Amino acid sequence: MPPVAPARRSQSTEGDAEGVILVKDGYPVSFFFHASIRAGRDILKQEIMRYGGEICEDEKEADVILVDEEADIEHIRRRFYRSPHLWQQRVFIEPRKFIRRCIRMGKYEHIRPPRQGMPGVRPGSRVGRVRVPFNEDDDENLAYYIATVIPDAADGGRMGNSLYRTLTEELPEYTWATRHTWHSWRERYKNNTRYFD
Repeated sequence: MPPVAPARRSQSTEGDAEGVILVKDGYPVSFFFHASIRAGRDILKQEIMRYGGEICEDEKEADVILVDEEADIEHIRRRFYRSPHLWQQRVFIEPRKFIRRCIRMGKYEHIRPPRQGMPGVRPGSRVGRVRVPFNEDDDENLAYYIATVIPDAADGGRMGNSLYRTLTEELPEYTWATRHTWHSWRERYKNNTRYFD
């Protein structure tokens, strides 16, 4: 992120400091408008700049990508946060009302969902696994993994043990895979083959 111009930095007086909200570590936060934001861009841009932020034209340079509330923000977040590209993993995806919330709170802050404990382990216990039900994200992740490794079901191998052992034991970047055992992933595919295919 480019440094703040010295002239801009020196202009912040005691009175102006209250209006400088959209900054992090002394630098303006860079915002990019997702394609879903069609109306009201000019007003949003004015608010961002008024409170110390900046607009960038390239999403790769953004700290925050603003998305319209009508869009499926969770889907967009999953697409970015699961990406193999580091710039997509580090960017925040927020609804456009994020700007108003920061201004209302008087600070630039992202609210992350609370972290949950390790999947499959009872709180306070050290051994054993508790059965963790499969959810929609699990199915989406499994479908993506299978489609990446064996794109065509006709090639075979989707029922092989090694496919699922590799998933859970040899691919540390797939942290989601630790929610279930390799055998559970295989059974999930086996019992829902038509759906996944």
